[in-house]
Amino acid sequence: MWATLTRVLVALNSGALNTLIDGIKQEYQGVQKRIQTSPGLPVGQPTLPYWTIPVAAISQHGKDDAVPKDTDIVIIGSGITGASVARNLLQSATGDKPRVVMLEARDACSGATARNGGHITPNLYNDYTDLKTAYGKDVAKQIINFRLGHLEEFLRVSAEENVLVDSQCRKVETFDLYLDGDEFKGGQVNLAAYLKDFPEQKPIWRVVDKVETLQVDPEVVVGAITTTAGAMHPYRFVTTVLSNLLSKYPQNFQLLTNTPSTKIESDNSQYIITTPRGKIRAKHVVHATNGWSSTLLPQMRGKVVPIRGHMTAHRPGQGLGAFPGSSGPQANNSWAGTRSFTISGVSTYNYLTQQPPTSTGGKFPSSNGELMFGGGLDLSSLATVFPEIGSADDHSPPDLSVGGYLSGALSAYFGKQWGAEGQPGNNEPAEVNPGRVLKVWTGILGISADLRPWVGRVPTKITGRGEPKKKGADKLAAPGEWIAAGYSGEGMVHAYLSGKAVANQILGSKANATVPAPFVISEARWKKANIEDLITG
Repeated sequence: MWATLTRVLVALNSGALNTLIDGIKQEYQGVQKRIQTSPGLPVGQPTLPYWTIPVAAISQHGKDDAVPKDTDIVIIGSGITGASVARNLLQSATGDKPRVVMLEARDACSGATARNGGHITPNLYNDYTDLKTAYGKDVAKQIINFRLGHLEEFLRVSAEENVLVDSQCRKVETFDLYLDGDEFKGGQVNLAAYLKDFPEQKPIWRVVDKVETLQVDPEVVVGAITTTAGAMHPYRFVTTVLSNLLSKYPQNFQLLTNTPSTKIESDNSQYIITTPRGKIRAKHVVHATNGWSSTLLPQMRGKVVPIRGHMTAHRPGQGLGAFPGSSGPQANNSWAGTRSFTISGVSTYNYLTQQPPTSTGGKFPSSNGELMFGGGLDLSSLATVFPEIGSADDHSPPDLSVGGYLSGALSAYFGKQWGAEGQPGNNEPAEVNPGRVLKVWTGILGISADLRPWVGRVPTKITGRGEPKKKGADKLAAPGEWIAAGYSGEGMVHAYLSGKAVANQILGSKANATVPAPFVISEARWKKANIEDLITG
């Protein structure tokens, strides 16, 4: 890294060069220190995501309930992963259901799940060649199919949980918008290589050269590649699933919000999980905390690293929106809520969905076609990237440069199609801003050192704790600690099925209990993975 920077800056005055290099080294040393420091517990009073307006009825469920003395399984975390583990444990268990306690440090589903972009849009063709090179064709295809499987899984579960309408879970036409001609050419090369191994997918992929047909600005966007993907309201999905579990399994499922796990110990019989409100003894512990995983698993520092990301919610311009006064194509709902986008340039990557502008007919207020836009990091700027690496602080104000970019970029991408600024809808909640940008918030991603999730039973070398001994006729697997984390910004296409696999492994079920081999946590993989390879490489 330093050699490259030196070559770029060699023409500078030596004094200025030394000052600049010293500043960069200090920034990098700060990153190294944060990576090896505990993320701590999730901070109080985090920034308010638009997804959580209005807040779910179970937001603070169980915060004053008595902490049970013992249970079968403790799940730490109440996002998509935790909800998946709990649901599959309770629904798939045969005979007597296990007793499950879910611990959440803050309000229910207040972490990354409630703060992401709502995309069910896996990285496919641009990742496939690297996957194939690293793991071979068969394993690479397994990873791709694992990612693709999430959309149908979400649709199925949403229907079963009667949350299909409120969760807005749906198929959409997704567009990868390219801002750079060389990247667009590279994308087409990658797509051709991908479709060679997935010929059955050819009918659902299309290269778009005339981007004006997509209502984006052709002077900014040089090309697009499109296929079918998904989108949803992740907060409503998870909180409804958890609410249904509380109703259906009142004797077997307990959710304790505002009850952080501060320590885990083990003896010959059980794990002891310490909280500020008491201790719980359990046979199994599931780490479903993603970016905060290394708080209770110190050996995972540098393996799953928190990074702070930014999201925004926008009132669309009248050329695109569904608000009163809209005059563009979406005034008649031509594609409102049916498209999603990724937007990539040489040094940036952004993502965009739109909530369906319809009356939901469900428990929540109707949406008005809000645009949910995230990303915004200038990947070429150490000043914006380095401070976010190793940060688990979603309370402090968003970065002004990132927030400012996200607040203004959409009108540039859509150009004249944006139209006049959208006007407020009826009965907008008091929590939103009156202008075009309704909300700006942050969330904590969990970046894996080798960019693959970590799933399965955690080896004792990594936990630093012995595993209790299995007793009697217990139908569950041998006691242990489990993890599903490190989704590297793609939790919506990794988390649910990873959680399902962990649940089935705990139940001792071979069916649906596997994930692609590169996702499995092992001591050998743990030794090899090094986050500095990503930062400096």
